[in-house]
Amino acid sequence: MVTFEARKIDVSAGSEALRAWLVGPAASLWLDRSVDRHGGGFFDQLSFHDARNACDFKRLRVCARQIFVFAEMAGWHVPDARAVVFHGLDYLFTRLRHPHGGFVRSTTLAGVPLDETRDLYDHAFVVFALAAAYRLTGDSTLIDEAREVLQLIAGEMSHSAGGYLESLPPVLPRRQNPHMHLLEACLAWVPLVRDPIFFLAARDLINLFEKHFYDSNNGALFEFFGDGWQLLAAPDRPTFEPGHHFEWIWLLGEARRLGITVESTDGIPTALAETVRASGFGAVGLPFGALQIPAAGPPVVSDATCRIWVVTEWLRACLVQPDSGVGPAGPAMAWLQRYLDVPVQGLWHERCDASTGRFENGPVPASSLYHIVSGLGPVFSEDGLPASRPNEVPKA
Repeated sequence: MVTFEARKIDVSAGSEALRAWLVGPAASLWLDRSVDRHGGGFFDQLSFHDARNACDFKRLRVCARQIFVFAEMAGWHVPDARAVVFHGLDYLFTRLRHPHGGFVRSTTLAGVPLDETRDLYDHAFVVFALAAAYRLTGDSTLIDEAREVLQLIAGEMSHSAGGYLESLPPVLPRRQNPHMHLLEACLAWVPLVRDPIFFLAARDLINLFEKHFYDSNNGALFEFFGDGWQLLAAPDRPTFEPGHHFEWIWLLGEARRLGITVESTDGIPTALAETVRASGFGAVGLPFGALQIPAAGPPVVSDATCRIWVVTEWLRACLVQPDSGVGPAGPAMAWLQRYLDVPVQGLWHERCDASTGRFENGPVPASSLYHIVSGLGPVFSEDGLPASRPNEVPKA
């Protein structure tokens, strides 16, 4: 078993290096190469070797995530970042609107609707992006936009078995992942506005997590489900993903910090961490992508690839929830620096084999920048904790 103690580094020195990378070469490169100054919006991928556009479409989730990224960078005084937030909002509201409410999944590079599916995962990120933009600008119309999206989800996407449809039109399997990010989006709004819609939605999503997603017998978070939340256990359905364990550790801690308490979830972050510690790491000290829990015996690796987002969520869980048992931040910080060590500064290796430590040199997805900014956000405060927010929350 590889534990979180596998590598030890000077965390303070690592923090400074990562901080310098993010507000320096990373910010400069992504502002220069990922923003489509002529056609609007953002490019979906950059090539690994020359940081040029490597995709022939634009996605809603990338637009939403980049609005968040550059809103955060604007708060860190990165030049031009604030203007790019407005650039992203313009594309969101003019090119990505769906004629029946909500937003389309993707457009061509020219901004013509390509896939008009209204996807729950993507809409969660719209709500999340609008919170970041509102925090930066104070524009109250963004509150109305976020409410409208949440009302669309609660209305047209509500499911009789609880939670929400994957998309309009509906598809299977149902997943915990979109619900997880919708919780993240609601938590982002709770300290910003005195509107119970976000507070109550967050509370309901935590209850859904406890009722359907989390398995107390195995200390694991399930991923894929049938229409009525019956667990899907086919060979190609991984039972749990260490990266999502890290994200839920963060989210449950954030919910408690904001006053959204569900007493029965108190011990779950520790259980999620222990499951990853026991079987979720490869020989080189990296988390696996996914594992299955068989009827008998230990978990079996179904995906040995560790994407960079898993490392950044590992880092954030270490930094902001140390009491959960997730471990010290040093190993995650050291691995993240290795992912960032590439010829074109500001890019990264997207994938690494957790069994061998070998990196892949494929296209770099813009969507991962959201995870990097989220993971390094705590590094930007002196005490390793998120920036302070109002303590008051709406009363249910």
